[in-house]
Amino acid sequence: MQTPRRTGFAVTDLRSHARLWVVVAGGVAVDLISKSLLWHHLGGPPKTGGRVVNLLPGLLRLVASRNPGIVFGINFAEWFHLGAGAGQALTAALTVLTAVLIVYVFASSPRSRRWMHVWCGLILAGALGNLYDRLASGYVRDLFQFTLRLGGKAVWPFVFNAADVFLVVGVGLLALAILLTPRGDKAPASGTPAETSSRDRA
Repeated sequence: MQTPRRTGFAVTDLRSHARLWVVVAGGVAVDLISKSLLWHHLGGPPKTGGRVVNLLPGLLRLVASRNPGIVFGINFAEWFHLGAGAGQALTAALTVLTAVLIVYVFASSPRSRRWMHVWCGLILAGALGNLYDRLASGYVRDLFQFTLRLGGKAVWPFVFNAADVFLVVGVGLLALAILLTPRGDKAPASGTPAETSSRDRA
């Protein structure tokens, strides 16, 4: 008995793959190019002589920052009292696991869910962009600081980069896409209708 073909799923559809990997390649390029250009333009972190550029005074500025953690400065090494090397290894491992999970979500999704493939691409682009920084430098280059103030007090102290934006937007939209998918909206897990009918008769 032959194993049913996974027709109708993104894993076997060339257009779905093209959509995913074009978004990944474009996102990684935007992230790494922006990091390289802006880091050079700023001259590194302020503590080492770098400068700060106010884009929207009191709201948004460019400031170079070395982030040993993950998105928005979350640092597992500090959370779990790990050494710098162990913290980097754990962060890299979690990034790889995230990438594997997203590839699985993409592969098992219906090829008709085009926007879901775009969101998967954004998440992969963000994960790979920051992973490159960790492997190449031991830290992630963050550049944008959005300052939100309530009652005169800053409540958003984090510095981030394009990869972080891709990750947060991609995860949010992918979660919505999954939650809003009707239970019966699944791609066929077998061959063509004619093939299915033939097997049923057999």
